[in-house]
Amino acid sequence: MRNYALHRAASLGEFGVISVLRRFLRNWTARRAVARLDTYDDFLLRDIGVSRDDIRWASSLPLTQNAALALEERSVRQRRAEFARRPGWGAS
Repeated sequence: MRNYALHRAASLGEFGVISVLRRFLRNWTARRAVARLDTYDDFLLRDIGVSRDDIRWASSLPLTQNAALALEERSVRQRRAEFARRPGWGAS
């Protein structure tokens, strides 16, 4: 299985120095997109399900992490926690 995963990664170009540069570029682009969310008004951000603090948190992540994916994961975790706190939604 390990050989398959390594072969697949190499064949997709996700192996080596080029892939690291490609990942940094992708993460930098995602960070810029997240930073643009800070220009939106509070009503739109609430509809999206994020807050300004979440945006600033994601924008401050290192380039080794994709800010857009991290922001999405954080938003999903917060929504799940909010639903779990509602009466009738928690585990019995």
